[in-house]
Amino acid sequence: MNKPNRIQARVLKAVHDRAVIARLMQDRANALQDITGDPPPTSWFDDFHARGVLRQALENVAADAGIPSAWVEQCRQRGELGMRWRADLHWRDTKVVDRDQLLNKLEAHVRHAQDMAAIATVYGERGARAEVGTAHLFDRGLRLLSYRINAVAHVLGVSEREADRLWGAQSWSGAADSVRDGDIDAFVQRWRAHGRSIADEVVLQAKALDTAGIIAGPHALPNAAGMTALVRAHLSPTPTQSPSADAVPGTRISEAIDAAGITDDTSTEFAGAEDRPEPATAPTMPGIEP
Repeated sequence: MNKPNRIQARVLKAVHDRAVIARLMQDRANALQDITGDPPPTSWFDDFHARGVLRQALENVAADAGIPSAWVEQCRQRGELGMRWRADLHWRDTKVVDRDQLLNKLEAHVRHAQDMAAIATVYGERGARAEVGTAHLFDRGLRLLSYRINAVAHVLGVSEREADRLWGAQSWSGAADSVRDGDIDAFVQRWRAHGRSIADEVVLQAKALDTAGIIAGPHALPNAAGMTALVRAHLSPTPTQSPSADAVPGTRISEAIDAAGITDDTSTEFAGAEDRPEPATAPTMPGIEP
């Protein structure tokens, strides 16, 4: 593989664009300090740090999605130098990606999501009535996790055969078995634990992928409603029809991301097709024109 494909290029462009904006923010802050003698306000440092955290999350999840680190570094460095985005670069030579290892990492996230779906199936409605706050955390977490899974799978180019391994029929049978004979106290504890189980890094990676415009691919994990329907079908003594294609997740998770409390006003700069205009300018500071 000597160059990125279309979906990989979209992620790499987002890495590049974020590096460009970081460079512009620093340059303008330095220029303002030269004029006024005052350092940037605390809000500037907070914004700059938050953007840096999201950029790192994007680079981390790019690696999990099989994008060679040499390409990520190449795009970051070009952005830091203020160079324009180009898809027709002489891309650096890369090492062979261990696809099995990447699929194993993705599978761990899938099993987590399936276990959440299983608990939601047997206790979710009751839990929502008993503990609204925990239910909110649980639902938000499952949406973000399932989005991350599908976005990574799309970038990784998961095939139909690989998708069957990751979330095929047998895996839903196993998820159903995990709650088939449980007692209510155990369900409560698992449900509460899952409400707190989504790591900040997963949330950040979901945000970064979303602002890069990555959507679910052709072989997608069902959304939360579809997952619980699959578990319920396997719990039923009478086999039921599997969920339809309507259970496939939507293209964006903006509401779940907003609920996660992550703010980043670069969404309009990065959302959309890969043929976007060059990166928008960095946020302005008083006294410095773009």
